[in-house]
Amino acid sequence: MPAIRADHASKTYRVRRERSRTLKEWALRQYAPPITVEALKDVSFTVEAGETFGIVGANGSGKSTLLKLIAGTSKPTSGTVDVEGRVSALLELGAGFHPDFTGRENVYLNASLLGLSRKQTERVLPDIIAFAELGDFFDAAVKTYSSGMYTRLAFSVAAFVDPDVLLIDEILAVGDEYFQRKCYAKLNEFRAKRKTICFVSHDLAAVERLCQRGLLLDHGTVRAEGDIHRVLEAYHELIDAQEERRIAAEGPKGDRWGSGEVRIDEVTLHSGEEATHIVRSGAPFEIRLAYSAAEERDCVFGVLIYRDDGVSVFGTNTKIDAMPVWARRSGRVSFCVDALPLLPGKYELDVAASSPELHAYDYHSKRYSFRVVGEAGEMGTARLAHRWEAS
Repeated sequence: MPAIRADHASKTYRVRRERSRTLKEWALRQYAPPITVEALKDVSFTVEAGETFGIVGANGSGKSTLLKLIAGTSKPTSGTVDVEGRVSALLELGAGFHPDFTGRENVYLNASLLGLSRKQTERVLPDIIAFAELGDFFDAAVKTYSSGMYTRLAFSVAAFVDPDVLLIDEILAVGDEYFQRKCYAKLNEFRAKRKTICFVSHDLAAVERLCQRGLLLDHGTVRAEGDIHRVLEAYHELIDAQEERRIAAEGPKGDRWGSGEVRIDEVTLHSGEEATHIVRSGAPFEIRLAYSAAEERDCVFGVLIYRDDGVSVFGTNTKIDAMPVWARRSGRVSFCVDALPLLPGKYELDVAASSPELHAYDYHSKRYSFRVVGEAGEMGTARLAHRWEAS
């Protein structure tokens, strides 16, 4: 039996208008249609009991709204969201805490809201105190807490009230690394006990490590659902497409100079046959330069790749590589890499057409950029061909 079932759930919020400054504005607004925002649109999915389910998407995609519907702190405008069992939720930082109450008092408050008696709460209180490690601050008003202390208290309460369903919305990103490790160890205990977990995080490595299935939200709509690896692959494709559009819209920037005998008219980046600004590490990569010349002549073409912090990564030209080019009135030169060794990151590009003495005919300085994507792992800028030996 599913622990969570969403059936065509949608959520629409009414947006408050600015205050009317005149009586006329106020009168006209009485007849204006309300401004609404669709946070979720026709969302359907199920989470089986004992499953760890990841929810991913960009900021504003509807992830937090969906968790609020599951937690019962908000109701869908249409459709249904049904949950079996006791739900413990870690949503916004400080949600569910009274700022004037102490940590201890807030434990009793939260536990009572989850249906625990005072005796049941007292039974788990020592575990909560030990896990939170707040010391004397446990009996101080939570309005004096830092964001990390809020996180410690919130997770400790959520973890030890024995929920059937645990909802986590990015709150673990606030805590320090030591406490994050404790939290992930506790989540693994939950998984071993076959508790149901809904996990929202921008830490995609953690999502992949913890979750079996998940869904991808984009502007309130489900774009992918199912096996977590397939969902994360769809998310990467979505991010890459957005980045591609953004880089393309920026167009050329940076500086350009030269005497103009040969002009670089167009620069396009390719991986395979498709023009792109997103290249996968290890994939084919090509920089194509379309040029025109006032008259035919010897010409040297060059490229220089930088990291986005300005550090030079690699540069060469046709003179260094002993490939003479006779520039016709128009033509194309390509710099080709069979398997791009650059590691994931953003890079910028110089291209140039010069005389054999390297007098600049047309120099484009950092006018083009591209992003390399791929699996995180190695450190640095480039992947070196290598092997390990042991004896």
